[in-house]
Amino acid sequence: MRNLFAYLLITVLTLSACSKTGLDLPSGNGGTGGTNPPVSTKDTLTFNVLVYIDRASVEGHLNANERSIKTKMDELFRKASNFWNEASKGKLKHTYRYTVADVSIYDGSSADQALRYEIYNAPIDFGKYDVTVFFDCLQDNDETGNGGAAHGGGSDNRSVITVMAGSNSPKEIFTDETYKTLVHELGHYRGVTDMYQYIIEPADNPVNHMQYQPPKCIMSSASDGVWSDYAANVMNYTDGVKQVGTAFPDFFNQLYPEKIELNVTVSGEAKRGIVVNFYGSRAGGSGHNRDIWPEVFVSKRTDTNGKCILYDTKEYYVPNPNYDNSMVVPPDLPYGRIFGLLAEVIYDDQTKYVWMPEYEVQMPFFKGETTYSATVAF
Repeated sequence: MRNLFAYLLITVLTLSACSKTGLDLPSGNGGTGGTNPPVSTKDTLTFNVLVYIDRASVEGHLNANERSIKTKMDELFRKASNFWNEASKGKLKHTYRYTVADVSIYDGSSADQALRYEIYNAPIDFGKYDVTVFFDCLQDNDETGNGGAAHGGGSDNRSVITVMAGSNSPKEIFTDETYKTLVHELGHYRGVTDMYQYIIEPADNPVNHMQYQPPKCIMSSASDGVWSDYAANVMNYTDGVKQVGTAFPDFFNQLYPEKIELNVTVSGEAKRGIVVNFYGSRAGGSGHNRDIWPEVFVSKRTDTNGKCILYDTKEYYVPNPNYDNSMVVPPDLPYGRIFGLLAEVIYDDQTKYVWMPEYEVQMPFFKGETTYSATVAF
């Protein structure tokens, strides 16, 4: 019982932002996944995949057996690698190749605790395997759920991607667009967050009723078929590292710059004492969509140089009221962080807004800069 509790705790703590029910599963073409890999003079980064798949699917609707399943998996991950590289558009420093090292066919339920302990927590040979992909293509053995895909983790900073069938029909991983779904989840393995969490619809923004959209990116929807500049920067930074959490402890939090600096001018001159209210955005959660929380998170004023500065940026995006006791943290904050700050700058009867999602605020890090800055002119 103690080992089971430890497993459950580790799994809960390490799940990434992409939930099994929340993934925007791909539709449309968005890339060829063709038979020939793209020609490239770049060095190739190779990542070895350990695959688990249920026997009922292998011997049933997937039309395979123990001998042929490896060939089919090789083809699936070759298509995923091609789609990945086609989406680079010259932004990635390397060509990527995901190759199947081994396929383990399991009997029984994907919810079996002994199986899950083996996948998430039992010793693993990192000399042979870099990332694990766990398939269940047929709901049987009392399995339940809506199906979908997710990236999570386990012991020793290992990454585990799950691709699960829903209740209505078996999952046809070789003939549908599962290869695109795999690329989205493997993007998490390389360190990139879910870009769709930065989509804010006007109805979910009670502050200024504006819509905010991230750039097109596979990490927003796999059907976009392109890596955003932000995603490419993250992957170029993690480079060939096989276990990102081991090489870069607290990886995502280290990407925040030291400070955010808003430069406010009135008729071209710096102005002291202008009010700047910051509102926080939240990822989607139970009972609410992705939204802007309507209460002021923190309120500041410009200094004599017309600057409003938030020092130690991480302390605001991962709210730490002990750092700044003026914070009003939303009561429900999925993943424990603010996904974007909306700055409201007020001068006399005029109000202007600056939207600062994480993916923009973190960009200076990749340039070796310490400050994210924006200008507001009245």
